[in-house]
Amino acid sequence: MKVLQNSLVLILAGALFLTTPADAASSVLWQAATGLDYSVGKYGGASDTTVISVPLTLALQTGRLRFQATVPYLQVRGPGVLAGGVVVGSNNAVTTRTGLGDLNLGAAWLLKRDSADMPAIQLAGDIKVPTANSNLGTGKYDYAMQVNLYHALSSRVAIFGSIGYQWLTSFRGIRLESGTLASAGVNFKATSNTSIGISASYRAEYYRNLGKQLSLSPYILWNLASNWRLSAYGIFGVTRASPSLGAGFRLIFRE
Repeated sequence: MKVLQNSLVLILAGALFLTTPADAASSVLWQAATGLDYSVGKYGGASDTTVISVPLTLALQTGRLRFQATVPYLQVRGPGVLAGGVVVGSNNAVTTRTGLGDLNLGAAWLLKRDSADMPAIQLAGDIKVPTANSNLGTGKYDYAMQVNLYHALSSRVAIFGSIGYQWLTSFRGIRLESGTLASAGVNFKATSNTSIGISASYRAEYYRNLGKQLSLSPYILWNLASNWRLSAYGIFGVTRASPSLGAGFRLIFRE
């Protein structure tokens, strides 16, 4: 679930960008990642909806600017409708739908690098391009903007977070609500090659009477080699607008 993963972006994909040293400001770096995401929940519906996603992400960083594109291959089983990174539960018949999902295009600008007295500050934006089939998406554009923060408290402990807003477009008689996004987390460098942490994600109500979305996500990140990283995470939903459970991993290559 894209919205619930926003709090993990700084660690699983973007923390390297926020911690790039000043002497690398003129360099051009690129990153590729793939993996698997799994989530299950009722989302106010009559039965569970399961979402399995195999995403492919390509990112380019030049100085303080970062561009990123992600497209997933999806399998959705259940009565729920996948809409802009969230699921709207329903009492429809249980069906299984597979195919390419929506393309997500993102850009971010690093305003300030981390320092002793102030965190790193990054402005980021995201556009969902409706490339999915009608049974796997809304057929509409959606947008999000947020501010990402990252601050090292010591050589081993760092905190991170974000706050933003997501604009969702209603479709086929389903009225979706735009709303606030927020996240916060802590990262601990257990060894020179391993980091562990936990984050919390929040999203204001996106569908009437479903309530707010809140989840907790523990994760682990390994440096496999100089250019390779592997991350894994879990999701534990706190509210009925969140998946009950979820998990996933990313294999990341950075040049």
